[in-house]
This record gives sequence, C-alpha cells and structure tokens, in this order.
Amino acid sequence: MINALKASGKAFLTVCLICPQQSFADGFTGADVLEWSADKQDGHFQASVTMIGIVATQTGEHGHIAECIDAWFGGGDASQPQRSARILEVMRGLPDFHPQAVILAVIEKECGDF
Repeated sequence: MINALKASGKAFLTVCLICPQQSFADGFTGADVLEWSADKQDGHFQASVTMIGIVATQTGEHGHIAECIDAWFGGGDASQPQRSARILEVMRGLPDFHPQAVILAVIEKECGDF
C-alpha cells in the first residue's frame, strides 16, 4: 500500500511538472515573461527551477538531475545574469510555448533528460 502511494505521488509530481497549473495558465506563454522586468523574470526562473529540482529529488530516479540543477542554478548571485540569459535566449526562440516547458528544456539541455 505504501509503495502504491509513493508511486502515485511520483506520477502526480511528474504530471504537475509537465502540465503546471494547466487550468490557470491558459494562454500564458514565454512572450508574456519576455515583457516582464529582469527582476520578475529572475524570480520566476528561480521559483520554477527550484520546483523542478524538488520534483527531481522526490522521484527517486532523478537525483543526478537534482544535483546538476543545484550545481548549475545554485551558483550564487554573481552568475544569476548568465543563468537567466540562457533561459531567456531559449525563450526568445520559443515565445509561444509555456515558460515552464522552456525552462524544463533548458534544464534538460544542461543536466540530461528528466
């Protein structure tokens, strides 16, 4: 029973990661994020990457991705502009996609498939 609950919890976390806030995010795209101030973009990226890292730690199968995310995105304030610039670069090329999908794509490029 406990293993079944753990498995269903993993599936739920994966669905939340792949389809975040689907009912509330209708029409929300990278183009919207590109219009925000740099501070708001950085905050959104930080929250999104942190949540993806949390999901990676909870699946039991993606610890290596969580460690990579921590090493890549947890580099401190000095490297924040470079990390955000990388996400923004990809987002500019895919402005019609949901920002979470773009951020996940960047993470997978940096750290491997989820």
